[in-house]
Amino acid sequence: MTTVLAPSAKSASVWNIRALFLCEAVVLTSIFPRFPDLKEMLALDHAQLGLSLLGLPLGTLLSLVLAGGLVDRLGTRKASLIGISLVAISMILPTLAVSMMALFVALFVVGLSLALIEIGMNVDADRVEKWASKPIMSSCHGFWSVGALIGTGLGALCAGIGISPLQQILIISPIFGIAGILIIQLRTPIPVPPPSAQLAPTFALPTRALLGVAVFAVGLQMSEGAAFDWSGIYMKEVVGANATFIGMAYFSFTLPMAIGRFFGDHFRTVLGPVRLARITTLIGCLGLLILGLTETAIGSIVAWGLVGLGASMAFPLAVTAAAERDDRPAAVNVASVFLVAFTAFVIGPPLIGFVSKLVGLQNGLMALLPFCILGYFLAPSLKPK
Repeated sequence: MTTVLAPSAKSASVWNIRALFLCEAVVLTSIFPRFPDLKEMLALDHAQLGLSLLGLPLGTLLSLVLAGGLVDRLGTRKASLIGISLVAISMILPTLAVSMMALFVALFVVGLSLALIEIGMNVDADRVEKWASKPIMSSCHGFWSVGALIGTGLGALCAGIGISPLQQILIISPIFGIAGILIIQLRTPIPVPPPSAQLAPTFALPTRALLGVAVFAVGLQMSEGAAFDWSGIYMKEVVGANATFIGMAYFSFTLPMAIGRFFGDHFRTVLGPVRLARITTLIGCLGLLILGLTETAIGSIVAWGLVGLGASMAFPLAVTAAAERDDRPAAVNVASVFLVAFTAFVIGPPLIGFVSKLVGLQNGLMALLPFCILGYFLAPSLKPK
């Protein structure tokens, strides 16, 4: 029997999934402003920190290979419950690291926990979008960006007032992790499409038809990862900024990203996904170029803002295009896009770390430009099929 959702139930489902995106982002991102502290506490150089940061994407990559089919079998609700619980618990591990290898392993475990919640809530966002008959994918990622603002803001605040990374995580993760669990439990059941006649594949690898969609977002995803992992270090070592400006770098990146995503559903309707993708890609490229040329605090803040605005639509556009394909279950196609996106995260941290060790951090960030330019030329793959 087909369930018909009342308008009030549909609206509640929209706000429920948006709130889940926000809570997951707070849990994940509050640690990012503390990377300079962890780098200093563990006496790591750029290359060592880059290798340590590989743990997060590598763990996520391993879980993404299997998570698409697993989410399809578990159901998105159960997968999201398990995922948000595991992420909230595992966030304590990086704060307990005593060496480069320990930090790598801790972030690897966090990465293993991420796939279930990321795939589950993105597939649910696509389902709610269809049943509510309104585009919401971009605004859901906008709420993720608001959550990132809150998370990085809380992290920067804790750093500024002398709260240790461990104490910070012991406060923030339980609060927002439990909130995420309650949000999932309170969600109005939404209609689920009938199971695909085709058995979900065990390994969620992108098909040839989906490869352009997945690779489109690589450059801007690398830029987003660079902002979270390296912007604080950039502001401290290239600009010579204090703790306040380091926090402002995260804020200046995440605020334009959130704004871009909140307006993204409207602009996707007006401009179409291809034109919107090309415009935002060029904005991101401009931000990276400025970061490679300026050493002033104000110029850097503006540049991080442009990178944030440029990166704002890449992943929502790719996820929507993947979920709308009907060749495989949506969870599997979304997992495929996540797999390639997190491959970008694997490439990004060490690329920036190693290049910066040779020719400086500014040139390390500019090494991301060719990947963004490639995304510009792959934008036509986002056309609805």
